[in-house]
Amino acid sequence: MFKSEFKRIAEKENGKFYFEDKDISIGLGVRSPNVIYIIKFEYNNSYFTIYNRTGAAYVGEISCDLPSTTPITHFEITSISHLLNLFIRKKSRFKIKSENKNLNYFLENNLALKQLNKIAKKENFSPLIHTYSDNKQKKIITKYHLEFNNWTQVIEPIIELFKNLTDEFEKGIFNISENSYREMN
Repeated sequence: MFKSEFKRIAEKENGKFYFEDKDISIGLGVRSPNVIYIIKFEYNNSYFTIYNRTGAAYVGEISCDLPSTTPITHFEITSISHLLNLFIRKKSRFKIKSENKNLNYFLENNLALKQLNKIAKKENFSPLIHTYSDNKQKKIITKYHLEFNNWTQVIEPIIELFKNLTDEFEKGIFNISENSYREMN
């Protein structure tokens, strides 16, 4: 089931799908399954990698390597636990941290992030989404565990969010005035 879903997404994005299924030794003659699903594709000179691993660890990571010339604005999106959300009663399960009000506005109104929020309200989906940059690279990264039903359902909304962010970063307009930005969007 998961393999066919990854193939479908790879075809949709005109990318390449890689699959590995082999047991790994965890010591004393004990072996554990290790299944890896990877999709790689390009979108507007940005390179996407989707990596999901099951078996010994249930982890997912989606990253987008941006061109070095792309101006990025740093942000971090974390999850509010179901238990904490019972007490604070926020509409969103996500907490957005950014010093840029235009980026906050963009993320709060992004349809892909709203779709991920709906999934997070129903499932135990708790991603960490953030930007990373140093002298050599700029990235958008999402890390999450796969310990919830139908963990493939988050892949396409994350891809869409990343595409939206890369397009917005390319415009280089997060540093204009709030009023001007909102009029444009």
